[in-house]
Amino acid sequence: PLPEKIRILLRKIANQNDNPTSEDCTRFCEIHYIKTTIVTDGIQKVYLMEIDFILLESRIIQMKDELLNIINRKTKSYYYDFAIKPGYYGLQGLNIISSILSDLFLYTNCLMNNLIYSKSPVDYILEVLVPETALCLISQDKGNITLEDARKIMEDSSAFGDYMYANLEN
Repeated sequence: PLPEKIRILLRKIANQNDNPTSEDCTRFCEIHYIKTTIVTDGIQKVYLMEIDFILLESRIIQMKDELLNIINRKTKSYYYDFAIKPGYYGLQGLNIISSILSDLFLYTNCLMNNLIYSKSPVDYILEVLVPETALCLISQDKGNITLEDARKIMEDSSAFGDYMYANLEN
């Protein structure tokens, strides 16, 4: 069976009396490439094809103590000096994780500037806590693999996440 996104695009083209626009052709080629390369690669590497975003909040809340240790510099953060995408969680995951972390730490004043030094509280969430959280989630998703193995998956699966979980509508 054809993937849903390709089926929708083909229906749109069919409704145009079989006269697709150049934009439709380009989009079709992009989707076909993504499905035949990026998604296929993600399937072979056993990235999650479906993420239960509803459970994300409770999973992240359970990490609060670990994240507080990062905030308080009791635990070193690999991501403190640079930002990275949240792997196969994509933009949708980034938005949900950021929102939950903001509720947990930003709006409760846990991120006082003297604790996070040169970063604003929002930057700290986006550049440090979001990747650390995604790393832990990926480790959990994969049966509690090592954080180093999860980091490799996170770095390797960004394109997959960008496509699969770009936003709620697609």
